[in-house]
Amino acid sequence: MSFDKSAFNYKISSDHKSGTDLDILKRLFGNKKFDKTLDVATAAGHCAKIFNAKQYVVSDLSFNMLKETLTDWSSPSAVQNCAESLPFQNQTFDLVSCRIALHHFREAESFFKESFRVLKNKGFLVLIDSLVDIDDAFLTTIEFVRDPSHFRSYTFKEIVDMTSGYFRIEFMQLLYKKHNFGEWAERLNPSRKRLKKITQAFLALPENIKEELSLEVTDENILSYTDKKAVIILRKL
Repeated sequence: MSFDKSAFNYKISSDHKSGTDLDILKRLFGNKKFDKTLDVATAAGHCAKIFNAKQYVVSDLSFNMLKETLTDWSSPSAVQNCAESLPFQNQTFDLVSCRIALHHFREAESFFKESFRVLKNKGFLVLIDSLVDIDDAFLTTIEFVRDPSHFRSYTFKEIVDMTSGYFRIEFMQLLYKKHNFGEWAERLNPSRKRLKKITQAFLALPENIKEELSLEVTDENILSYTDKKAVIILRKL
């Protein structure tokens, strides 16, 4: 698994260890205390640490990601599992969070149903992920070139449709996140051949998509691009 080989890169990643999205969570949940929280696809646990809980549980499909989370944080219980089938009893958690991972899930609707099941009544589901428009298929294609585990990002309407009947949306904020291209492209330790392929895919984008992504290029060297993220707070019905 590519994430096992690059777990430390995610721990130190500027895209993951900090960000406006985490600042928003601190503002929204800073005064709330929970008995038990679950962070799904936790990576290095950056999101899980935001919340004030008596008991933390972190889960991830990657064993090494969980090891990185526990290296300097002894509080959580760690469980290795996939997001679409959570090995927990009904109504166990006050809050479930999932940050920058939904686009990897091949059965996103199953994740939402499982989150609903393991949450207590009126529990929170905190979701942060890429948000796309209809014409953002170009970026999805490039993401797959970089990381074959990337499945797809969703539109806001698709997320609303998948969660309808299970959750109500209490908060949503759209963010524009600027990525250092070199750090982003090399995070999964690609071969030179794959790195060149990622770069060429960006350079071959139509001009209107380059403009949409605010692509910064100097002498055929890509410096950065900007995509859309959404912070969505849902409440169990």
